[in-house]
Amino acid sequence: MENSNTPLDTVSTPEDSSEDLKKTVLQYLRYWPWFIICVAISVSLAFIYLRYSTNIYQTNAQVKILKDEGGLDLSGLQGGSPLIDMSKVNLENEREILKSRRIAKKVVENLSLESSYYKSGSIKSSEIWKDERPFTISWVENDTLQDASTPFYTVEFSSLNQFKVINPETNFSEQFTVGENMIVEGFPLVLNFNPDYNGDITELNGITFNFKFRSISQAISYLTTQVSVEPLGERSEILDLAIKGQNSSKNEDILNALIDQFNNDGIEDNRLVSKRTEEFVIERLEYLVSELDTVESGLAEFKSENDLVEIENNAETLFGRSSQAELRKFEISNQLSLTESFKEELLNQDDYELLPARIGISNDNINSFTEAYNDRVLERERLLISSTPENPAVKEMSKLISQLRKNILNTIDGYIKSLTISLKELKKREQQFDFTIAQLPGQEKEIRNIKRQQAVKEKLYLFLLQKREEAALSYAITAPILKVVDYAYTQPTPISPKSRIVLLGSLIVGLVIPFGVLYLMFLFDTKIKTKDQIKAFLPNIPIVAEVPQHQNKGNQVILPNDRSSLAESFRIMRTNLNFMNLKKETTTHPSEVVFVTSSTKGEGKTFVAVNLASSLVAAKKKVLLLGCDLRNPQIHNYLGLKKDHVGVSNYLYDDSVSFKQLIIKESVEGLDLDVILSGDIPPNPAEMLMSSKFSTLLNEAKALYDYVIIDTAPTILVTDTILISKYADITLYLTRSEYTDTRLLPHIRDIYKQKKLINVGIVINGLDENGINAYNYGYGYGYGENQQKKKSWKFW
Repeated sequence: MENSNTPLDTVSTPEDSSEDLKKTVLQYLRYWPWFIICVAISVSLAFIYLRYSTNIYQTNAQVKILKDEGGLDLSGLQGGSPLIDMSKVNLENEREILKSRRIAKKVVENLSLESSYYKSGSIKSSEIWKDERPFTISWVENDTLQDASTPFYTVEFSSLNQFKVINPETNFSEQFTVGENMIVEGFPLVLNFNPDYNGDITELNGITFNFKFRSISQAISYLTTQVSVEPLGERSEILDLAIKGQNSSKNEDILNALIDQFNNDGIEDNRLVSKRTEEFVIERLEYLVSELDTVESGLAEFKSENDLVEIENNAETLFGRSSQAELRKFEISNQLSLTESFKEELLNQDDYELLPARIGISNDNINSFTEAYNDRVLERERLLISSTPENPAVKEMSKLISQLRKNILNTIDGYIKSLTISLKELKKREQQFDFTIAQLPGQEKEIRNIKRQQAVKEKLYLFLLQKREEAALSYAITAPILKVVDYAYTQPTPISPKSRIVLLGSLIVGLVIPFGVLYLMFLFDTKIKTKDQIKAFLPNIPIVAEVPQHQNKGNQVILPNDRSSLAESFRIMRTNLNFMNLKKETTTHPSEVVFVTSSTKGEGKTFVAVNLASSLVAAKKKVLLLGCDLRNPQIHNYLGLKKDHVGVSNYLYDDSVSFKQLIIKESVEGLDLDVILSGDIPPNPAEMLMSSKFSTLLNEAKALYDYVIIDTAPTILVTDTILISKYADITLYLTRSEYTDTRLLPHIRDIYKQKKLINVGIVINGLDENGINAYNYGYGYGYGENQQKKKSWKFW
C-alpha cells in the first residue's frame, strides 16, 4: 500500500456520531460499580439527614384590608351623615405597619416570645409550645436582661421537685428546686411547673429539656425578620402573612396575635377622629347653652316689664313669613358662625393635628377635604412608625397635608363669602317685612325678634346634641379595619427539608461525583486508548495491526500452533505487509526489509519484531531477525540467548567478523528463525550505522532471506533509526495502548510529513481484550483455545 501525503476528507456521518456517543456512554458504564456505590452512599446519607434533621413548617394567614364605604350610617337621625369615608387602601403602608416593631412588640409581650423551650431527643431537639411545656421560666428583670441573651441551658429532672441546670459550653452545672429564686450564671429566674401541661409531671425523670432567653429587642428583631407580608396580587386588597418555624402551633398563635394587634391598632386610629369631633361639639354646646339661657331670660324680663299678652291671630300670617325669613337668616348665620369657628380652630391648632369632622357645616367640599386631611395625618403617623421625618415618603405626605390645609382654608373663605352674600339678600327681604310690620306695636315686634332668636338657638342646640351622639356612637362602635379571610393554618408537609428534592438531589450527586471524577480522569489522561485517536490525528498513516495485551509473561514468542487472539493479530499483520509494499516485476531482490521502531522505549517494538518474524516463519518464509538497537538491545532477553554473542556492532567495526558468524540458527526451539543480535554496545552507534559496512550487511541478508525484520532504536531518543531509514522497504511504527502519550503523535506526524521514514504503518500494541477499548472492539474471533463466554452483566 502506497502512502500519500494528501490529507483525507473526514466527513462526519450520523452513523459516526451515533457510534461516538455509544463509545462515550460505554466508556463511563465500564465503571458502573462506582456509580452504584456512590449512589448508595449518597442516598443513605440523604435518608439519615431526613431522619434526624429538624422539620420546618410554614404557616399562612390571609386578611382583607377594608375600605369603610361611608363610615357609620346614622341617616335615621335628622341631618345625620356618614362620618368616615376612607380612601383607597394603600397595601404598602398596611404591610409596613404589620411588620413594624411597635406591633411586633405587643405580640412578643402578649405571647412571652422572649423565652424558647425545647425537648431534647437522642439526635435532635424539637421546640415545644404552651401545653407541651412541662415548666415555664419566669425571668426576674434587672440590668443583666436589658439587651442580653442567654445560651441554651439544659434542664434535667432528678426527682419531682429537683432539677439540674447545665451549660455544656461553660461546664456550669447546679442543682435547684422547683419554685425557688435562682441565679444561673448571673441571670435571675424562677422555674415553675406549667399547670396546662398535657403530659404527666411525675414522668419527667430522665427527660432532657432546653430553654433560652433573648431580650425583648432581640425577640422583636427576630420576629420581624421571620414574618413575611405580601399582597396576593397586584389589584388585590388581601395580604398574605407567612412565618416559618419548627412548631406549627406557635406559628399559628403568632400570626393570629399579629392580626389582632394590627386590627386593634387600626380601630384606635379611627377612634381618634371621632373623639376629636365629639370634643369640638361639646365646646359648641357649652357656648350655645349660655346664649340660649340669655335669650330666654331676656324674653321673660321683657314681658314682665311691659305686661304683654300673646300676638293676635290676624298678625300670625305676616309674622310667619317674617319668621321664615328670619329662620333662614339665622341658619345662614349659624353656618357662618360654625365655619368661622372651624377656620379659627384650623388656624390655631398645631401642624399635623386631626381636625373635627362633620360638625354641621353644610358644605360638602369642606367636609370631604377635612376627612381627606385626617386620613393623610393618620397615614403620616403610620409612616413615622418605621421611618423618620426625612424619609421621602413622609416628606411627600407632609407636603400633601399642607396642600390639603390650604385647600380647606380656600374653600372656607369661599363658603364664608357665599354665606355673606346670602345673608345680605335675606336682610333686604327682612327690611321689606319690617316695613310692613312697622305698623304693629313696637313691643310686639320686639317679642317676635326675641322668640325668633330663641327658636333658632334651640334648633342649633338640638342639632349639636345629635352630632355629639353620632360622634359618641362612632367612637364606641368603630368597625374593624380588616376582614380575616383565613386564620393561621399550617401545611401538614414541612417545607424544609423537602424529602423528594433531597432524595432526588442525593441521587444526582451520587451520579455526578463519579461522573465528574471519571471526566477529570479522562480529561487529564493523555495516553492512547484506541486506534480512533490515532486515526483522528494521523489520518494519512495506515494502521497495519492491533495487537492485544500479552497475558502469558513466561512465553513471549508465538509458536505456529498458537490459536490465541494475540497470534491471530500477528497473522493479520503478516497479511497486511503484502499490501504495504507492492513489488514490481523488475525488482532484482524480492526480499523485504521491515524496520520496527517506536517513539520511546517500552512500547513493545522488540516484542512485535520477534513475533512478526515468528509469524512469517510459520508461513514458510525465510526470515532473519536483525537487532539494530545498539544502545539498548533486548532480543536476547526475548529469545533466551546469550548477550555476548557476536552481533551487528562486532561486524561493523571488526573486519575479521563475517556475516555467517553473526547468524544464530533456530534461535527458538521448533522454529526455523535466524537471528543476528546487536552485539557489544559501542560508544558511537550512530557513526557505526552510517558506515558502508551496514549496507553490505543488509545486502548479504537480503540475498539469503525473504524478510529481514530489523529491531531499531526509538526515534525520539536517538537518531539511529532515521540515519538508516533509507534501507527500509516498510517501517512499522509502534504505539502502545495506555502507555504512549498522545503528545507524541505530533512527533510521528512530523516524521511522516518530512519523509524521514519510508512507507510508514502504525501498529497499536497492548490493547485490552475486554471492555470498550478492547482489541478488535471486543468482538474477537471465537475460536481461540481459551475463548471465554462473555458474562451477561458485562455490556461493554
